[in-house]
Amino acid sequence: MKFSQRHKYIFVEVVCFLYILLFVYAAGSKFLDFQNFQTQLGQSPLLSAFAVYVSFGVLLVEIMISILLSIPRLRLPALYLAVGLMTMFTAYIIIILNYSSFIPCSCGGILEKLGWHEHLVFNCVFILLGTVAILLLNHGKRTLRVLLITDIAAIGIMIVLFFTSEDIIAKENPFIRRFDQYAITKMDQTSLQNPSFYLAGSDNGKIYLGNFAAPLQIQVFDTVFKNKKQYTIQLDRDDFPFRSAEVRIKAPYFYLYDGMVPVIYKGKITDWKAGVIYNGNHFFTKAAVIDSNSIAIRGQQKNTGENLMGVLYFNNNISITYNPDILEKQIDGIFDTDGTFEYSYGLKRFVYTYYYRNQYIVTDDKLKVRYRGNTIDTTTKAKLKVIKIKLSGDTKLGAPPYTVNKNTAVFKNLLFVNSSLKGRFESKEVWDQASIIDVYDISKNEYVSSFYIYNIGKSKMKYFLVNDSSLYTISGLVLQRFSLGNTIKKAIRK
Repeated sequence: MKFSQRHKYIFVEVVCFLYILLFVYAAGSKFLDFQNFQTQLGQSPLLSAFAVYVSFGVLLVEIMISILLSIPRLRLPALYLAVGLMTMFTAYIIIILNYSSFIPCSCGGILEKLGWHEHLVFNCVFILLGTVAILLLNHGKRTLRVLLITDIAAIGIMIVLFFTSEDIIAKENPFIRRFDQYAITKMDQTSLQNPSFYLAGSDNGKIYLGNFAAPLQIQVFDTVFKNKKQYTIQLDRDDFPFRSAEVRIKAPYFYLYDGMVPVIYKGKITDWKAGVIYNGNHFFTKAAVIDSNSIAIRGQQKNTGENLMGVLYFNNNISITYNPDILEKQIDGIFDTDGTFEYSYGLKRFVYTYYYRNQYIVTDDKLKVRYRGNTIDTTTKAKLKVIKIKLSGDTKLGAPPYTVNKNTAVFKNLLFVNSSLKGRFESKEVWDQASIIDVYDISKNEYVSSFYIYNIGKSKMKYFLVNDSSLYTISGLVLQRFSLGNTIKKAIRK
């Protein structure tokens, strides 16, 4: 069946009108909710790194094509552009569905009612209509070649954007978070008696809670919080002036230490009896258990009080080895080098994450620096006001610190960082309702993704712990368990 000239004219007119209607509506929806549009692009796994440029570019191109389609003598090139743009959108959806590490939310406006597969069908219909209109206007081999080149170029652009954006976000992130809505799923929660509990460790289907207010009390839950037991640690010596005692679990042993005494106890979780394994003159403010014969500590240099890292060994003779080159002084070497200290048993790596700048340090189990990585925010220098008290000689903070990283957890090759800073294209309302955890692969020195932990009432997450299948948090008086999603599990090195 052949189209008459009148039928061809009507068909092309209708197709052009539909394209104009689509692009004008789409551009108008984006313009009226431009901040949300930029936010969606910023959280896209394909376009995160180019969100600003793409947000303005798509808006301008849609308006430009709509204008060109309304001019009869420019309709042919305008239809090529329209089909090319729809091909790019279609390639975007195909990559999202098949090759992305996670699938973000869909478009806004009326089209937000459509899922990704419905969008794919919708786009294909418009590509088909546009292609037929082009062939009716100018049928021939040259037209087919131009259409083919247009489609290949559109698909190629999306593929290049995908790989380039992935690389930039992973290695040179301009503080654009990639939120993974499937990273975790809330499973269970239970109430705690007071806010002084903290997560002391996990092993063999059990979660261990310590208590700052009662350092010798240990609560043990099964992983789904159905069973709870309470134990009291028995010390072979209890005549020390404890000031900041903490418990850490490294099954089958547990360790109780207070770096201000300083003293370290060791015992078995089968009977909760502990004996002193160290009571020397090396004071410390942080500690991480390596194995049954060694513990890494953060102490202070005697002359300056600056922080430095070391390892205590408990073989036949007690010894300590310090590495003063790990922590890098920016202001005073005390507050500016403060941070969290974690040990990955899977990789045999330490990770020290600064509180007040965007850096973490990865070392081996002998505290030899492997590399210095960066969190995705841009705070390279600690923003602190440090003052020295003349009478006492003490160093104190003269103003509230600008905190970058609040807390951390490590499991195998993944570093989980509870960030304090809002990234680009992020809603302040959500930040008021949740804590954000950024995930990094320390074996690759790459950013992986981010996810939310929502508040319990007005209480934000204070402590968290990660094992092979779950993430545990304490928010106020509530202990929660979240199962890890496939995207996080796949990122964990076996």
